Amino acid sequence: MDEFINLLPIFLVFVIFYLVLYLPQRRRAKKHDEFIENLKIGDDVITDSGILGRVISLDDKTATLVLKKGEIQIQKAYIKNTS
Repeated sequence: MDEFINLLPIFLVFVIFYLVLYLPQRRRAKKHDEFIENLKIGDDVITDSGILGRVISLDDKTATLVLKKGEIQIQKAYIKNTS
């Protein structure tokens, strides 16, 4: 029984780590995946590097954005929701 009591703080640290860090990150990733799945032509987006643009074409893994001056092709994983 003493061994269990000695291991209890370590177990609690792992539980707290899971609840505070892992679950929120998983929720954010799921929300981002849903956003990417629902991405359509004409959506205004911002990339991870801060580039603003409008989607003009979509492939399986890439999106082409029109910018103020020209176009850019970027992987979908690097697009964030503007709202």
